[in-house]
Parts: sequence; structure tokens; C-alpha cells
Amino acid sequence: MALNKSTAKKSTTRNENDPTVRFESAKVESLFPVLDAVAWMDEASTAQIAQFAGIDPRTAGKLLKNANHLGIVDRRGTGYILLTSYPYQGTGDQKRDVVREALVRLPILVSARQFMSLGDPLDAAMRKAATVNRIVPFNIADYAPMLAWAEALNALKPGLVQEDLVDSAAAAKVERHGANKDSRVAFLSHSSSDKPFVRQLAADLKAAGIDVWLDEQRIRVGESIPERISQGLAESDFFLLAVSKASVDSEWVKKELNGALINEVQRRAVHILPLKLDDTKMPAPISDKKYADFSLSYKAGLADLVSAMKGN
Repeated sequence: MALNKSTAKKSTTRNENDPTVRFESAKVESLFPVLDAVAWMDEASTAQIAQFAGIDPRTAGKLLKNANHLGIVDRRGTGYILLTSYPYQGTGDQKRDVVREALVRLPILVSARQFMSLGDPLDAAMRKAATVNRIVPFNIADYAPMLAWAEALNALKPGLVQEDLVDSAAAAKVERHGANKDSRVAFLSHSSSDKPFVRQLAADLKAAGIDVWLDEQRIRVGESIPERISQGLAESDFFLLAVSKASVDSEWVKKELNGALINEVQRRAVHILPLKLDDTKMPAPISDKKYADFSLSYKAGLADLVSAMKGN
């Protein structure tokens, strides 16, 4: 599936106002410190992200551009936010899975894999996929760095869909439990308003030997419930939902926290554990779930949570 060098020659006919997506050349691993920064901070600027990651702002800007094109991050105000779950301090494989999932969901690659399933080579499949997705004019050189990532992460396999990744993550969880029955992974869903609490909790859970995926409660246009079941959630043992006034008032809870999502989470053998941050009433879909109470004492809530997770 190598890219044809003759078609990858850079065009010189574009103008500065051309809105076409262009990916920057970079190693996929160089993206992870940038995503660590975005996951940990709230609407951080490029300069802040660069300092956090220990890289120069120009490099950070290129990596953020790629992550934005893939739908992993987005700009909000003067800073960046995550649009997907992310394993802060997770393994390299877990972080590569985040990028792979974004590539598998990328509309142009969804179409390209369909054309490749019909027998088209990569160049032709991308040209047709661009046309279907109304990317006109199209220059494959603009996508060459992204295609290099996709090929390295095996995201170009014809017929591959996101459900395949979720199924693989669920199977990996079974293997993990077979190798270490005491291992625990938590998927921590929260409102951005509760980020100070979440930072502390993520650090304390990691110190207790529990890996954490961070996920802010967001709704994107056109997103459906199955798309909320990501690799990170399928791989996790616990779905921790931080319940506070901020989260209950969010559109995520109002529209997406419903029976269908709860059933799908439980079908994936993920235990739901709400976290009570204040005196807010538990949302109806999880009102019957045992919760860890942080509203009166953080230390007491943490002790109960770790005990429940380690004992289950």
C-alpha cells in the first residue's frame, strides 16, 4: 500500500486562502507529549502545550494541526481541548490506539477503505474518497504524512471499521486479566469544569496502581451512541462518571447518558461507578448504582473508590 511517489509530488499551484487540509510530517510518537498536555490542562495555548511537552512552539503547532485534522483535539477560545478519550501516562500502545481509532473514523479514510475493498490501489482510492467527501481540488501530497501514520498503525486495512477496534480492545482486556487478575483500568468521564478534581483523582488512582483514561463529556455534531463506546472504554474495567452540578447540567448528560449507552457499557463488561462530587442528585439512568462519595471528604471518597475497584 505504499504511496506512489510520482503522485505525491508537492503542488505549487495552491494559494494561501486554500482551505484544503494539509498534514505536517512528523513521527506519530512525537504527538503523545502534546496530547498529554492537552489532556492534563484546560484550554491550554500552543505555548503552554509546548512548554509542558518540552518542545518548541513551532513543532507543537504542527502536531496540534495534525491532531485537529484527525478530530483528536479542537480549538476552544485561545486554547485546545481533547475530543476523544486519552490514557494520560498510559502505554505507548494505548496512545497509538487513540491515533489509530481517529484514523479509522476519519471520513476520507472510511471512504478510501471502501474503494480499496473494491480493488482500487491506495492512490485511486484516496482520489475517489476525496471526491466523495467534497475535497476538490485534491492533492494526495497534502495527506502523505497522515497516510504514513495510517499505514504504520494498520488503519488502511480494507473493510476495517471502528467496531473492530472496540472488539479487539475488549479481547485485550480478557488477555490482560488472564496475565494479571489484579490489574485495573478506569475510564474517567467528567465535565471540564471538574478538571482540578479529576487531575488529583487521576494522579491518586495511578499511584494506587490503577491506569486511567481521561474523557471529557462532550457531544460532537452527528455523533451517535455507538461512537461513544471507544477502545478506551471497552478496554476499561470501570466507567467512573464524575457527577456534579456542572456535569448534570451538561448536554452530554442530558442527551447521551441514557439506557442505550448504559446497556452497551455493561455489555462490554465495564462496571459503572458514579463519583458524587457535591450534593447534586444522581441522574436517573445511574440512580441505582453504588457511588463513591467525595462530597464531604476527598480522602474518604478515594479510599472507598479504590476499595471498590480493587475488590471487584
